[in-house]
Amino acid sequence: METVVRKDKDAAKRPPKHKIATVDSGCNLCGSFRRMLVTTGKEHEYTNTTDDLFTIVNCTGCQLVYMDPRPDFRELGTIYPPNYYSYNQDILRRKANPKSILSILRYKGFRAKVEKSLKLAGLEEKGSVKILDIGCGDGHLLNLYREAHGDKVETHGVDFNLEAVVLASAAGHLTYKGRFEDADIAENQFDLVVASHVIEHVSDPVWFTEKVLKVLKPGGVFWFETPNIGSIDAKWFKNGHWGGYHFPRHWFFFTAETIKLLAEKTRFTLESIDYVPNAIFWFWTFHSLMVAKSEKLRPLADFLFPPIDFQKDSVANFLRICLFSVVDVLIKRFTGQTSNMIIVFRKPQF
Repeated sequence: METVVRKDKDAAKRPPKHKIATVDSGCNLCGSFRRMLVTTGKEHEYTNTTDDLFTIVNCTGCQLVYMDPRPDFRELGTIYPPNYYSYNQDILRRKANPKSILSILRYKGFRAKVEKSLKLAGLEEKGSVKILDIGCGDGHLLNLYREAHGDKVETHGVDFNLEAVVLASAAGHLTYKGRFEDADIAENQFDLVVASHVIEHVSDPVWFTEKVLKVLKPGGVFWFETPNIGSIDAKWFKNGHWGGYHFPRHWFFFTAETIKLLAEKTRFTLESIDYVPNAIFWFWTFHSLMVAKSEKLRPLADFLFPPIDFQKDSVANFLRICLFSVVDVLIKRFTGQTSNMIIVFRKPQF
């Protein structure tokens, strides 16, 4: 574990790349190339990826929002540096004080999602379920599933980062190395497929979702989270600073309407869309605003709104997360939505 942490510290010093390889794309839902400019933006969370400017567009046919052009696959190692936050979640969790308020609340929130998704997957009726976590990182989410119900949950994960897969495998999960779309995974074998903030990162959400359909058993559940670009704060910070853009790693942005189109196109049944707080988007929003104003403000922005260390166990992070979660709760009360969606698709029985 210490070797991984040491590599992360070295990786943070890597200079950003300029003019990385990109590819053009059209609308993934309707195939149209007719679009309107939404905004442009740059990386602000990491200083060791790229300093290029990226463009977000809106399909004039179905209203899907997406990045065009987007980074090429050859640049995945560039835009997801070794110190990318999701690769070290379990390390942070084990370093945290399990009795701190932040740890307790975070665990409670994750545990609630775990229990609800397992219930939908039929754990009570079946007695055991087989789960696949796409973009499993170091296996932190799979650890929670296993801790919740032990050997009643058979845990599998897939991720394209080798070090993350090694950590997930060492934690006892069955793993696949590579992109989910390319991984050799048998069909009709999982009761539950989980993708927490993954679908916005993939090059072809339709192909991605169709493969999920294939690996699920009939009646199986696809549980995923993704940003909601239809939220009011996405409109407030439309000028390239909304945290949900996560430049240059988020490539597709959905609303409730385009999620419904995705379900229809991939032959899934849409069971529910729920809107939940996501304090991290607020961290990224205000960090982006400060860094864009002046690079000299970066140290202060990193301190006030940590873009990478937002899950470290600290009183400051606890207070920030509470504040922004309350903001999201109020926004949901008045608008019915937040910037974060939890979606449940179900594979038809026949």
